Amino acid sequence: MRRFLFSDRFILVMKFNWFVFLVLFLIGFAIFFNGLAGDFVHDDLIVLSHSFFSQPERIFNFFSEPYFEDFYQAGLYRPLTQFSLGLNFLFSSSTFGFHFANVLLHVINSFFVFLLLKKLSSKDRFSLVAALLFLVLPIHVEAVTSIVGRAELLSFFFGILTLLLWFDSKYFLSAITLFLALSAKENAVAAIAIVFLFGLHYRRNWRWLIYYFGVLVLYFGMRIAVLGQYAFQTKVEFVFNPLAHVSFFERFWTALKVLTLYLIKTFVPYRLSADYSYDQIPVVTSLFSSPLALVGLVVLGLMLWAVCRVFQRKVSLFVWALIFFFLPYLVISNLIFPTGTIMAERLMYFSSLGVIVVLAVAVEELFKLSKKIGLSVLLVLTLVYGFLTISQNRIWASREALLADIFKKSSDSVVAKTEYGVLILDKDRELAKKLSLEVYEKYPDYVQNLNLRAAVEVQEGDLESAQKFLERALELRPKHQNTLQNLSRVYFTLGKYQKTEEVLKVLVSESGGKGNVIFYALVQAKNRRFAESHQTLYSFFGPEVEDESALKILRGDLKELEEFFRF
Repeated sequence: MRRFLFSDRFILVMKFNWFVFLVLFLIGFAIFFNGLAGDFVHDDLIVLSHSFFSQPERIFNFFSEPYFEDFYQAGLYRPLTQFSLGLNFLFSSSTFGFHFANVLLHVINSFFVFLLLKKLSSKDRFSLVAALLFLVLPIHVEAVTSIVGRAELLSFFFGILTLLLWFDSKYFLSAITLFLALSAKENAVAAIAIVFLFGLHYRRNWRWLIYYFGVLVLYFGMRIAVLGQYAFQTKVEFVFNPLAHVSFFERFWTALKVLTLYLIKTFVPYRLSADYSYDQIPVVTSLFSSPLALVGLVVLGLMLWAVCRVFQRKVSLFVWALIFFFLPYLVISNLIFPTGTIMAERLMYFSSLGVIVVLAVAVEELFKLSKKIGLSVLLVLTLVYGFLTISQNRIWASREALLADIFKKSSDSVVAKTEYGVLILDKDRELAKKLSLEVYEKYPDYVQNLNLRAAVEVQEGDLESAQKFLERALELRPKHQNTLQNLSRVYFTLGKYQKTEEVLKVLVSESGGKGNVIFYALVQAKNRRFAESHQTLYSFFGPEVEDESALKILRGDLKELEEFFRF
């Protein structure tokens, strides 16, 4: 062993691996460079609103909290991802650090792809081609450039590390990385299935199962302790995944169609979008009415065939490619059980490994035919995919750019219409109103659109109609922050101070926030509950109040603040 560690061959291998990493690092940051300065956008604003991110001393408390603060019904538990994002906040709240960490993780993940495929194939060129294509694949932009795509990146990082350590017979360490992968995102369960098939094919002893079983008991024990009855279920909103609200066969046929769409958008990244919500992908009511669903059925059969092939003595790279795609995809596919969304490009991050292996196999065959042809095809793929990735990064640079792009590419989505309507409300009220009415006709119970309809009515001076829309929204989502804020201001403007205080009491207890507390104390004072008003301020600011708005309330100087909070 010692002789090998100091041999020329070992040193050569290590030098080559470092060279591969350096190449991936330089190319990775070159094509994702224009995304490093991007804002917090889309789901970033929801996930990063967790109060613990502003309390560094509570960073370890993420392990006892659901992914969305106080929203257990989502059934999501990703403490490692939150811990990772919390570490970013410890250094700086600037988006640059978040984006830099994501790109670095993506580079390392691409390098891990190289190492894993090298173990499977013993082919340096094939493994390098696959790693390079994985690095530049445009469908990865949402996972890499979106800050909360960190969950996908970490899950893949520890998932592939789990496979690498298992190959080296380091089963205990492999089990630890599996726990970390699951703690990053639930879809890491696919790594267990892949290892199981590795065990069957390579006929390893099953000692590793003991460690894995212990880790699974620990992880699911923590998950149950935090999420309770929602540890194994999720409350899925219709607008984000209508497949959770249709019959089994309708869900299955539509999921097959989505499978084909995923494959098309991975190989040929045309019209990539950050939103596929209702009604962008219509539900398939009959298998034979959808050619895409029929193609999906064929692909599903092919993948099931690949799983059966692991019992053969020799398994081709194409078979492993199908397995690498199928097992992670099964978790997010809606084929077995409905998930939180009908389709999202970031979800393809793990499964795209299988697509990349197929591409790399094809390029390797071209290399065998002619090195010039193989190199030319690889160069074209890298340049085209790289250019598209750079272009897609720009879309994620700001909220305005992203919402405009979503509306352009997912024009039938009620979410896209609503978000774009909110964006343009102050600039083009008529278009915002038109979009809001279209959404209301299609799906009247979409809470965000009810808020948009209320905002339009406020601008048109009809506060009574705005009140009705917001009260309906509150019935649907009793603790929805945006609804509580808007309804409290409508009540206040209408002079309904008692109702305003009732709404603000819920808002402050659920969300806190300086502005909400100031408004709550102001309304308590308007209701002549001065002692309670002062107590609200002292509880939030402490005995030595220095905030100017709070001091005005304590002095009874309310007029300026009243005008500020009225519509």
